[in-house]
Amino acid sequence: MVMLNEHNIESFIRKNRNAFSVYRPPENHQDKFFMKLNRSFRHIISIVPYLIRVAIGTIVIFIASIVVWNNAIRKDRNIITLKDKITLVINRIIPMEQKNK
Repeated sequence: MVMLNEHNIESFIRKNRNAFSVYRPPENHQDKFFMKLNRSFRHIISIVPYLIRVAIGTIVIFIASIVVWNNAIRKDRNIITLKDKITLVINRIIPMEQKNK
């Protein structure tokens, strides 16, 4: 087997230049090329539905984990919250002011 290097390839092309310029691609060559190129891009784009499914699954798992944490795991879930405490204080103060009038 003959090893080809850059010099051998270049000399071969120079010696056979006429043989290379004879062949012309068919007229529909460009259309076929663009169709193949378009098909290859469709393979790249076809991954998008899977990415959307993964994103939706991630969001569902995230929301479910927050609900489980809030309703079952959180230690202070039975303790009164600041919002509830403020509401109780406001509800106590307002009736007292109405009684004093």
